[in-house]
Amino acid sequence: MGLLTDPTAGQGKFVKLLLKYCDKICGLMYIAGILWFCSLAYPAMNANTYFSENALLPGLVKTQFREDKEALQYHEELLDEMKKYDNSVPYPWLLAKFRQIGLDVFTHNFTLYSPLNKKERYAGQNVYGILRAPRAASVESLVLSVPYRPPTSRRNTGPKILFS
Repeated sequence: MGLLTDPTAGQGKFVKLLLKYCDKICGLMYIAGILWFCSLAYPAMNANTYFSENALLPGLVKTQFREDKEALQYHEELLDEMKKYDNSVPYPWLLAKFRQIGLDVFTHNFTLYSPLNKKERYAGQNVYGILRAPRAASVESLVLSVPYRPPTSRRNTGPKILFS
């Protein structure tokens, strides 16, 4: 079967009919597309779908960060905790602070086997908190990842203040 654009395919009745009424069929399809698009606003036609975009919710966004004093206080407390837990991570402090600021807090145990040396393995625990959207359906959240390395770690860069 030839394509409609193939000049040798113009022998059939259907193709001749399409070519004869091409402009009218195109106009009718254009109007039908516009009507179909407009009908999507009707709940029975949109299959209960919705559009969720945070950029469209400007009333839910804070324009200024006003918790800088609290962040500095947390930083000072973390420095004090680092002295108590010289060679490890202060898990109890992290869990307590995350819960105090209203996060859903969880821990995750892991074991990493080195691909270069089968006898070398690293075991540890991750602490993470989930910050849920305050005025939404609690299905949207924010994830921040910050590594913590004890002061005796060979890769320790120390905690940094990211604001002044």
